[in-house]
Amino acid sequence: MGGVEVAVKFREDCAIFYPHGYINNLGGEKIEQRCADVLQDGYRKFVVNFENSPIINSIGISFLIGMIDRINKSEGSVCFSNLTGNNSEVFEFMGLTRFAPIFSSEEEALHYTQEHQGG
Repeated sequence: MGGVEVAVKFREDCAIFYPHGYINNLGGEKIEQRCADVLQDGYRKFVVNFENSPIINSIGISFLIGMIDRINKSEGSVCFSNLTGNNSEVFEFMGLTRFAPIFSSEEEALHYTQEHQGG
């Protein structure tokens, strides 16, 4: 009944997440769990493409903060792409962009992950 799906694709050494649906407590938890699984598989570079998730509530954002923290503690890197204008503003206001840059397209985000070998 309207749950969030999180597809994951891999491109070279980067995991790309494609959440689809409303990012609330259930959606955020699903993204964070997929992140933990992929970290365990050895990936350290992440892109989250929000093209199909136009609505992200505060609880969803708290799970994204947890995901960022988990990736940073694993010496990895994460960036976001395809956010709506409102979500970009909220992420910036809340300080998420200090730890996870935002890009308008997935390709830009992937280019960034390849240029910044932090993971």
